[in-house]
Order: sequence, then C-alpha cells, then structure tokens
Amino acid sequence: MYMRHRRENLGLTQEDVARRMFVSVSLYRKLEKGERPLSANRLADWCAAVDAPVWLLRKMVSLALPSLSSLAIGAWPHALRQEDLDHLEALPFPAFYHRFPEYEILAANQAAREAFPWLLPADADAERPANVTEQMMTVPIAREVLINWEEIVHRLLFILRVTSPGTVAPERLAQIIETCRVNPDFEWMWTTDMSEEQYNNSLVLVRNPETGGQIRLTMRSYNASHPDDCDYQLFILTPRPD
Repeated sequence: MYMRHRRENLGLTQEDVARRMFVSVSLYRKLEKGERPLSANRLADWCAAVDAPVWLLRKMVSLALPSLSSLAIGAWPHALRQEDLDHLEALPFPAFYHRFPEYEILAANQAAREAFPWLLPADADAERPANVTEQMMTVPIAREVLINWEEIVHRLLFILRVTSPGTVAPERLAQIIETCRVNPDFEWMWTTDMSEEQYNNSLVLVRNPETGGQIRLTMRSYNASHPDDCDYQLFILTPRPD
C-alpha cells in the first residue's frame, strides 16, 4: 500500500520504479503486491528509487523488517526510570517524553508543566495515557496559545495516519481517532497529505499570555542511541531567534 501510494504520488509507473531499482517489472509488481518479501537491500533500493523521506523510510522498515524497527506497540502505564526522569527535569526548556507515533504523553518537566498545563501525563492508575493529539484537538486553550496550531495538529494527525498501521495497537488508534472526531477540522486534516516543507517545519509560535505577542520556539524530537533501551522520544522546545 505504501509503495503504491508513494509511486502514484510521484506520477511513476511500476515500470519506472523497476528500472530505477534495476529489477524486472514482474519482480517489482510482486514486491509492491506483497507477494515477495522486501530484503534490506531491496528496501534501500526502493527508497532511493522513490526518493523516500525519512518518515516513509522508517515506516517501510517497521513493515518489512519489524525486528529492526524501534516502533513498537507499547503498554500502559509505561515504566520510566528515575535516571530518565532526572535527565528530563535537568533540561531548562519545556521537554516531554512521548511514545511515538501515537504521541502518548509519558512525562513532562517543570518548564513544560508551567508552559503547557494541558499537556501533562495521566496518572499511572488512569485507564489510558494522555495523548498530545487528543489534547490538541479537544482542549480549547491549545488553539488560543499556539498561533500556528493548525499546522502543528495537521502534522500530528498526518504522522499518526501514515505511521500507525502495524505499530499502534488498533484499539488505541480507534480511541484516538474517535476522540479527535469531535473537532470539525479533523476530517480534512486526517485525509490531507503534507508537503515535505510543511512536515519538516520546526517552528512553534506561542502567544505570550501577558503581552499578546508571539514567542518563537524550535521543536525537536530525539530517539536515544545510547542508552539503546529507551523506547520513547524526547521532545523539546527551545527559544528561536527572530
């Protein structure tokens, strides 16, 4: 499905991609139909042939080589080590631990709790975790505080739609979608793709509660490479010069 989606978006035929991958058309058709497995080499060839962005490469890895993928269905409540919580609290700017790609809120440091009190993690005895996308779509103050709310939320929903199949528990995905449907903007955001430029835009504009002016922030998400046993992302916002 994702191979076909990417190919058609680029206006390429199966013959075009097969030629770029240096394989026969019959073999490519079997790969795209899922009748032949994608090896690591074939996956790399396909990504090069269709100029796959990082998010699509990660998605394809999660489908074709699940044993190598860091995207995994998680349990709630999530156990966080004290050293990870201490590390988060030591950061001077708003920072969170999220489970990707559904963006469950696992932890928030003091700066984040003060700046975004509607994005706090749920209690450990809660039935399900707090979720960034659900909160953004259902809490009115989110739209008031975030000047570029529309682009930020559209990106969250786009990531969820594209990367969740096979990596997010189906019942949890259904819960998130059902919760977000109460927002009238949900349908067009859920069904509309994003350009590479929009997807990679790191600007967050926050309305200053005292002056009404805007605060410019840069957002970044990080996956730990060491230690290599952290199955959650660090999300941090830092001041951005004008």
